[in-house]
Amino acid sequence: MIKTPIHDFLVNYNKKARVRCHMPGNKGLEFPHDITEIAGADSLYESDGIIAESERTAARLFGAEKTLYSCSGSTLAIQAMLTLIKTVSGGTVLAANRSVHRSFVSACALLDFDVDWIYGEDEVINAIKPDTAAVFINSTDYYGKKYDVRKIAEICDEIPLLVDNAHGAYLTFLGTHPITQGAAMTADSAHKTLPALTGAAYLHINDKRFVPDAKAAAALFGTSSPSYLILESLDLCNKHIAEGNIKAFELIADLKNNLARAGFPLRESDPLRITADSRECGYSGFDFAAELRNNNIECEFADENCTVLLFSTITAKAETDEVFAAFMKIKQKKPLKPIVYPVLKLEKNISIREAVFAHNCAVLHLEEAAGKVCAEIIAPCPPGIPVVMPGEIISAEAVELLKGFGVDKIKITEVEKK
Repeated sequence: MIKTPIHDFLVNYNKKARVRCHMPGNKGLEFPHDITEIAGADSLYESDGIIAESERTAARLFGAEKTLYSCSGSTLAIQAMLTLIKTVSGGTVLAANRSVHRSFVSACALLDFDVDWIYGEDEVINAIKPDTAAVFINSTDYYGKKYDVRKIAEICDEIPLLVDNAHGAYLTFLGTHPITQGAAMTADSAHKTLPALTGAAYLHINDKRFVPDAKAAAALFGTSSPSYLILESLDLCNKHIAEGNIKAFELIADLKNNLARAGFPLRESDPLRITADSRECGYSGFDFAAELRNNNIECEFADENCTVLLFSTITAKAETDEVFAAFMKIKQKKPLKPIVYPVLKLEKNISIREAVFAHNCAVLHLEEAAGKVCAEIIAPCPPGIPVVMPGEIISAEAVELLKGFGVDKIKITEVEKK
């Protein structure tokens, strides 16, 4: 029997109908479970009561040495992971795949990490150098691509492997969660694929070296007013995970098979996602998403080539049936030529931190910025992947790519090129 100590405390406190002479100012009128750190409610960054008990349950369910809750999404978990690398492992150089989320780049700016970029799974071993403090990858990505975490962990050997698993919290149901495949630490956004509130996330740790300082690392960046509504949703996710019997995986697999049989080209993706190759159907990803929207389906993400539908572990048959019906109303047309997004390998001029905190900056039209040093994180969200990294010289190719993302101006720094 899985206990839900945070949820139970909130239910019992509400039943007492006490006069709430404490924060928050809504006084529980509209949100009765919205409280602050009152007596018995524990404290997120010094947890030794109900939050600690719930986090221990989560760690056991995920197979982690320690699990911390985050009310600030995977962003906080990533910030904490990098803080632990700097303060415990030491070192200032990371190897990371180029398709990282902007939260990683922001954390590198704040913590002054230098990054050697990895441009493909096969290049991991070449990116590891004598001064590499950790390897960082994001898996699963927005299109549903997964890295072979176990293989990469073996390549890393003694070097900590950090995984941005924001889209893959559900992998604990399938026995393939990165924390059980050799990752030292992972960031999981529970709210993306589990029945949790927006902002609910986990930091899972399996390398014991990082356990003692983990709470302090999270407190360095985390809000001092964590939401008990979010914490409660994570607490209830423990019960959801423990009960198992998830039907969504089978339902979505059936949906994919039915769509493929109906002639819709789908890209290979993870079990809770459908990535439609929209241009093969004669539409841009944006237009295909609009067609689905007209038929009562709101998609997660679209670009020129693809349309992405994201499901969760509580997806029901009624939803997959409606998605199938919406697809069947779309008339396929002559295929369009795919848009090829080049993989940019840009010259680095200054560090990420130097660029982000540069004083002598200007905002220029893209054409004027060619040859200048980028001073901001340009990352259309979703998917939130930076096109040009801060500190890199903006090439003519980068200008054209940014135009395709609807960017017309960019912040640059007037530094002398090294």
